[in-house]
Amino acid sequence: MPKYFMPTTLLSGENCIKRHPRHIIHGKKCMIVTGKNSARVSGALDDVLTVLDEHNVKYYIHDKITNKTNIADIYALGKKMRDEGIEYVVGIGGGTTLDAAKAAAVYATNDIEPMDIYKEKYANLPLRVVCVPTTAGTGSDTTQYVMLTIDDYKNKKSFSSEVCFPYATYLDSRYTLTLPVDVTRSTAIDALCHSVESYLNVNASPFSDIVALEGIRMVGQCAGALIKGEFTKSDREKLLIAASVGGMAVAHTGLNVVHKMGHQLTCDKSISHGFANGLLLTEFIAWCAKADVMRAVDVITAIGMDLSSLKKFMDKVLPSTDDISRDDIERWVKNSIYDDSEPNSPRKLTKEDELEIYTNALLNKKRNYAQW
Repeated sequence: MPKYFMPTTLLSGENCIKRHPRHIIHGKKCMIVTGKNSARVSGALDDVLTVLDEHNVKYYIHDKITNKTNIADIYALGKKMRDEGIEYVVGIGGGTTLDAAKAAAVYATNDIEPMDIYKEKYANLPLRVVCVPTTAGTGSDTTQYVMLTIDDYKNKKSFSSEVCFPYATYLDSRYTLTLPVDVTRSTAIDALCHSVESYLNVNASPFSDIVALEGIRMVGQCAGALIKGEFTKSDREKLLIAASVGGMAVAHTGLNVVHKMGHQLTCDKSISHGFANGLLLTEFIAWCAKADVMRAVDVITAIGMDLSSLKKFMDKVLPSTDDISRDDIERWVKNSIYDDSEPNSPRKLTKEDELEIYTNALLNKKRNYAQW
C-alpha cells in the first residue's frame, strides 16, 4: 500500500525566517553548521543570527564545511556538540552542508563509532535540525537521506533513516540570488533529475507522482532563463521550490539510474554532480520509454519539450563531452556500479544497457529522438 510520510515543516517566501521565528527556536544552545562563504554572502546567516539574538539563544558557528569534509570531521563535530550541550542544529548552505548538519545531529546524541551511523537505527533520536538552503538542487532539506564522504571526495556513501528528516526548512529565494550561473544551472538540472528519476521508478506511487510532476514542471518553466543565464525573482523562487519538491519525491521512491551512473562522470572527469546527471537524463528517459512509454510521455509533457528539444536544451546548458572517450565508457561499465546493487528503474539494467546509455548520451552527437 502506498505511503507518504513528510514530517518536515516547509516555510517559504521572502523573509520567512523573520516572519516565522518559532520554527527555528528549539532551546537555548544552537550549533550553526555552514561553510565559509555562501551563508554570509547570501544574507542567510545574518537573518538566522538576528532571530537567535532576539530570543537570547547562545550559538556556536561551525563554518568549516567544504566538499572535502569527511565522516571523521563530522563525527568530531557531533562529539563537540554533545560536550557543549547543544540542543539543536541549524544547517545553512548546499547539500553537503545540510547533510553534515543532519549527520552531526545523530552523533551528538549517540556515542557510537563513526561507521555505526550506517546501521540506520540509533538508541537516541538526533537533535532537531533546521535547514536553510542557499542552493536550489540537492533536496537534502526535505529528505531522510544523508550522503557522507568516507575518506576522499570520490568515496561517498549514503544512509537513510526517517529520524533524519529535518524538523523545518526555510525557503527564501533571496539566498540564491548570488549563485553563479553555472551553479544555478547545475543545481537546477540536479533537481530536475530527482523528480524525473522519482517518476520513472518502480517505487512510484500516486502520492510521489504528484510532487514529482510538479517539480518537473517548475524546472521546465525556467528553461529559457537557464539557457540565457538570466534569472528573475520568480525564476529563483520556482527553482528553489522545485529543488525541495524533488527531494520530497525521491524521499519516497529513492533515486535511480541517472544518479548512480552520473557519479562516475563526477569522479573520473570532475564534472559537477548536477551536470553529470543532466548529461545522461535524456537518454535515460528514452531508455525507460521502452518499458513504459506513457510515463515517459508524462515526463516530457511536464517539462514542456519533446525529447529532441530536451536534448537541445541540455546541449546549451551542460558542458561539452568532447574529452570523454569510448575507453572511458568501457572502463565505467567494466567497473559497473550495479555489480552489488539493483536500481529502481522500470527495466532491469544490464551492462549492455549501461554501455548504450553512456554511448548515446556522451558520444552520439547526432542522436535522433524522433522515434523513441
